[in-house]
Amino acid sequence: MLKTVQFVLDQPEQLNQSYDHAVVIGSGIAGLTAARVLSDFFNQVTIVERDRLETWNDYRQGVPQGRHAHTLMPRGQSILEQLFPGLVAEMAAEGAIQIDAQTDIAYFQNGRWQTPQRRTTSIASSRPLLECILRRRVMALPNVSVITSCTVDGLKTDAEQRQVTGLRLRPRRDATFSENEVTANLVLDTSGRSSKAPHWLADLGYTPPEEWRINPFVAYTSRLYQAPVNFSDWKTLYIAPEPPHGTRGGIIVPVENGRWCATLIGVAGDVPPHDEAGFVAFAQSLPTPSFYEAIKDARPLSPSNGFQRTENRVRRYDKLPRYLDGFLVAGDAAIALNPVYAQGMTAAAQSAHALQQSLRAHQRQSPDSLVGLAADFQQKLSQVNYRLWRIATTQDWDWPITEVTDDSED
Repeated sequence: MLKTVQFVLDQPEQLNQSYDHAVVIGSGIAGLTAARVLSDFFNQVTIVERDRLETWNDYRQGVPQGRHAHTLMPRGQSILEQLFPGLVAEMAAEGAIQIDAQTDIAYFQNGRWQTPQRRTTSIASSRPLLECILRRRVMALPNVSVITSCTVDGLKTDAEQRQVTGLRLRPRRDATFSENEVTANLVLDTSGRSSKAPHWLADLGYTPPEEWRINPFVAYTSRLYQAPVNFSDWKTLYIAPEPPHGTRGGIIVPVENGRWCATLIGVAGDVPPHDEAGFVAFAQSLPTPSFYEAIKDARPLSPSNGFQRTENRVRRYDKLPRYLDGFLVAGDAAIALNPVYAQGMTAAAQSAHALQQSLRAHQRQSPDSLVGLAADFQQKLSQVNYRLWRIATTQDWDWPITEVTDDSED
């Protein structure tokens, strides 16, 4: 059960909420941070989520990666703290753990233990904890609401199909919202890897984005353990896979309530097993016994959960020959990265920051119109995404099995 923590909502700089209604598709990290930004510029913000969100602090069906290790890196932490002042302290009060890269991480790579050269601090917690705190903050904003248990079927536009005017919805059986559409001046798709935005654009006669993929075929299997009492060797253990042939690795990250999230990593199609004996045997096969030694006497708290949809994929919305005004794409819907590099939540935070910058500049120039915002935002976001793409894919090229797909024409 989450504790009640008092906080003060961020008071933004004096901005005119000159635009009427924005709709965000998806209530993950990218969607929630974007909704926070949009609330400064729009009279009304609505989040459309396909999950029920009945239990805010539990794993969601729409976030299959949520059961695996999550770490909020310094850049993402800084942006979220600006958007949600006091967030770090609130996370700590709920049990999140601060990790000092130089003193708290046991890092094994290239056959020996390494010490990071830079002293940085990250935050470790379960994905549901961070989502719950962000959702609690966002839903406390007076101009933000949420529609749950609804699937988006497509975009609505004006007669000329130049400006988005809303969404077509398909409420599920358990939905409390019964309408088949919602009107909006702006639609932001943060629906993740399963985004249908390219198909929606194609249906309206727009050219869908080019898509680049780099896939080293990474697979994860994770399990929660009760951390041993008084264990003090390290807070986080990371055993890195080593290309081109060292396909196995693992990471143990502390999460709230004295638990460990223990994740086995397999690259190049070397999938960690889900069964008890297979999980243990895979742990024993790692290049150092530290992972196995840590879990062998720890009490399991969950079954093993696998995840294999890990390819790096970027959709080049910045290169579209023509934009549908008022329609934006961000988060994993625009760039989805190999989770081993812990860039996903930071990418979501940075996309919110890019959105804030684009809206500030656009509002000064066009306080009554959103024409041109889509092109400006997607190009600004691409600059952020390019840096993250370089971080996440540099080592992935070193695996012989890595599959590279580029559907661009040049």
